[in-house]
Amino acid sequence: MSFWQKMFSADQQYNEQKNQTSCVENDCSCKSNEQLLDALVKATDEDVIKGIKKVLISRGYSRKELLAMINPPVQ
Repeated sequence: MSFWQKMFSADQQYNEQKNQTSCVENDCSCKSNEQLLDALVKATDEDVIKGIKKVLISRGYSRKELLAMINPPVQ
């Protein structure tokens, strides 16, 4: 199978998820960290959460910090 056949026969759903995540990243790039953290806590869609996390990680947050904000420890 040629390169072009592989590229055009890629899983459509996978591509849609990657596109959604990329759109979220673009929308979030102009927001402040506080706005993004607030949106991350309120988000329910997995693609939105992924996109926000990618932007915050690029700004210096650790995965552990973000995971703690999404799933607060049970007391």
